[in-house]
Amino acid sequence: MREVDRLIEAVKSGRISRRRFLTQAALLGLSTSAVLTVLEACGGSNPSAGGKKVPLVIGVDTDIDDLDPNDFKSDAAYEIVIQTYEMPVDNVTRPGADGTLEATSQLQGVLASSFAVSSDGTTYTFKVRPNVTFSNGDPVTAKAFEYSYQRALLGPGYASLVMNLLTVKDASQLRAVDDSTFEMVLERPNPMAAKLLPLTVLDVMDPTVSEQHAAPDDRWANKYYRTNVLGTGPYVKGTPWQSGSQYFLQPNPKYWNRAKVQNAGVLVKYIPAADDRLLLLERGDLDLAFGLPAKNLDQLRRAKGVKLWTFPSRNTNYMVLNSHVKPFNDVRVRQAIAYALPYQTLIKNVLYGFGRPLKSVVPAGMPTSDDGGWTYSTDLQKARSLLAEAGLPDGFRSTLAVSVSRAEDADTAVWIQSQLARIGIQVDVQKLSDADYRAKQAADQLPMFIEYWYSWVNDPFYQMFWLLQSQNQFTNLSHYANPQVDALIAQGMYNTNQSQRADLSRQVQRIFDREVPLILLYQRDFVVAARDNVRGMNVYPDQYLRFWQLSKG
Repeated sequence: MREVDRLIEAVKSGRISRRRFLTQAALLGLSTSAVLTVLEACGGSNPSAGGKKVPLVIGVDTDIDDLDPNDFKSDAAYEIVIQTYEMPVDNVTRPGADGTLEATSQLQGVLASSFAVSSDGTTYTFKVRPNVTFSNGDPVTAKAFEYSYQRALLGPGYASLVMNLLTVKDASQLRAVDDSTFEMVLERPNPMAAKLLPLTVLDVMDPTVSEQHAAPDDRWANKYYRTNVLGTGPYVKGTPWQSGSQYFLQPNPKYWNRAKVQNAGVLVKYIPAADDRLLLLERGDLDLAFGLPAKNLDQLRRAKGVKLWTFPSRNTNYMVLNSHVKPFNDVRVRQAIAYALPYQTLIKNVLYGFGRPLKSVVPAGMPTSDDGGWTYSTDLQKARSLLAEAGLPDGFRSTLAVSVSRAEDADTAVWIQSQLARIGIQVDVQKLSDADYRAKQAADQLPMFIEYWYSWVNDPFYQMFWLLQSQNQFTNLSHYANPQVDALIAQGMYNTNQSQRADLSRQVQRIFDREVPLILLYQRDFVVAARDNVRGMNVYPDQYLRFWQLSKG
């Protein structure tokens, strides 16, 4: 096409801007890969074979809603924050199968060149890596560490919950000893500390920029950081950066460890329809596609040029029975439903084999998981008997809500509806928009609904704290309240005796099995669909990809 040739020549010669090039390229139907190739060539490197770094294109299923590291946000927003900010420490990786990189529980310094833990396990001392700057050129000092942890503790978002789990309750526990030394003092020895410290909600931020954008009613500059990125990470905002459409992560020219970045940038495209992400991946317009339902992944098993990277996961998928609502306040009704569900059918016909039965509230792969802790299997006769004992021999009618954005939940609901009808429970499936689903959930208006939980921290008491502790009504969605369970979780949370901790965990798992506050459904694998020339696939405790490790062969 002569128009395309003239356009490419114009941007190469500098006669038009990159922004205008992007607009005109879209009008002419120039593919994403071609756009990136031209832009990279104009930046001075040849994005072709021969070992040169080239950009990647990734399709995501959620849009970016908030970029403040301390805030709760969408999966796509978490991905952006992970690529642009850093913590003092992170997980050490090791080579895995088929060229993958797998994070271990061991920690290594990132913005800290070294760190030490006192003999009693309460004081963490970090030495700041020298000559590291934020992307605007401001130096990283111990004061930046101090400010960032104080912001996490006292500022916006939910990072304060993580700080409290660390047993940091007061700003006096956080101290810049000098320009290059930062000290954090915990209230008590904490067996979870090494797993909490690498969380991306504890990123290091620039106190100077925060002060510039703070306001009397916005001390921590939360408004600024919701839409702006200013970290120390491998990438910075590039062009294009279009809300609701696409976001280019450009390699950070001031990054302290540029050699570790294996590509020339990443274009993140928001593509809400799973079928569209599937088609674009098959055509080669995407290098990776996130959030594909299992039925789409099954279609890709035999697709030419596509590889599925499948990792065992601690994903906890379950059905919530609201214990505030009759008849779900009767344990016999909850047990009856647990005996009625078609567990193996869900693995086969909803997950298409990308998962396994969930046998405990502490999932397989998490320490102290009791793989036989969930004693329920499909037994319709037992289910009918329990309903009769509860005074409901003819069953009852209720609703089961799902969010339309989670296709597997909708498919699961249909199978549950069919199976419960066999024991007299008539279920109306409600497919709600994300906003409506969350609003009704928060207002306690859903008697039954399908949810999932994934613990970034691979620890049983972290998992049980969020799902079962009676005070956590934001995440304890069934409103389960058992003083004995609360006490056992409290006893185990910071117990440094591993044998005692394991015993306490299994006590909770046995009570959970008896009282059935949640109906365990399945443990879905973590699966990334990519073109087969993508290298550096990685898996971390939070299950977000580190883009800088990815390259195209």
